[in-house]
Amino acid sequence: MFTLVVTNRKGGTAKTTTAVNLAAEFAKQGQRCLLIDLDNQGHSAIGLGIEPLTPDSQPQSILANGRQSLNRLLHETRYENLFFIPAGQVSEKQTLQTERLHNFLARKQLAHHFDLVVIDTPPNAGIEQTAALMSADAVVIPFLPSPLGKAGVQHLIDDMKTIPAKNNRKHIPFGLIPIMLDPRVNLDNRILSEMISMHGTEKILRGVRRNVTLAEAFDAGQPVNVFAARSRGAFDYHMLAEDIAGLWPKLLPKQNPLSFRKTAEIKALNKPAILPEPQSHRGIRLKDKCAQWNG
Repeated sequence: MFTLVVTNRKGGTAKTTTAVNLAAEFAKQGQRCLLIDLDNQGHSAIGLGIEPLTPDSQPQSILANGRQSLNRLLHETRYENLFFIPAGQVSEKQTLQTERLHNFLARKQLAHHFDLVVIDTPPNAGIEQTAALMSADAVVIPFLPSPLGKAGVQHLIDDMKTIPAKNNRKHIPFGLIPIMLDPRVNLDNRILSEMISMHGTEKILRGVRRNVTLAEAFDAGQPVNVFAARSRGAFDYHMLAEDIAGLWPKLLPKQNPLSFRKTAEIKALNKPAILPEPQSHRGIRLKDKCAQWNG
């Protein structure tokens, strides 16, 4: 089971949108996926169309003392292979501890039932984010291509160096996701170039362009690959999932490199699958890929 954490200490970076849509995309690709919301705002539930829980029905936080039944925590979504654990409540008598998330994820029931865990974290440096980072196999950081966005990412990465990595590794593996990219804006291109110089090309994952459909899908309580499967937002998250799987092959060892639409076409024509040619730089120049997607 692979644990992927989506985090940023700055708000407004599409962190929750990214967590929901990546989890939905991996689930669509056949991975048994569990989305965990550690943000007490509970916005991930909105993106999945799950009704807000009442205080009586809301489980306690995973980080709180006590052991809860997995059946009480888990919520089955309307989407195949995708399950959800909402943000939990914390009483005044309870204390939160970072190691409890690691212990929770170590349950045999989770490893048996799920291939991938995606964790959405609060936009701050609290105990929830620290616990998620300590339990992560890898971290993705959505950021806005702006000077403040660049500075915020650097501060987070510097702080990640002080957090114990899982399995006694020297550091926590991470990738950066440019959000709301516009290739026509010089500042976007300059910040992206600076981030590549600072962190290396391999750390810069597929960018997610400006797209109102993403907000419309979230408002409708659906992942974008369900709300508008052929939209630009669905395409960007499809390609982002492909990039993440390429950066960390253990994430999706059984992933089919072809899109589901293309695979269905091949099966319909009863032709052998032909793998796509190697891709060039994974930045925002998506003209060829878009043509292939829409062709």
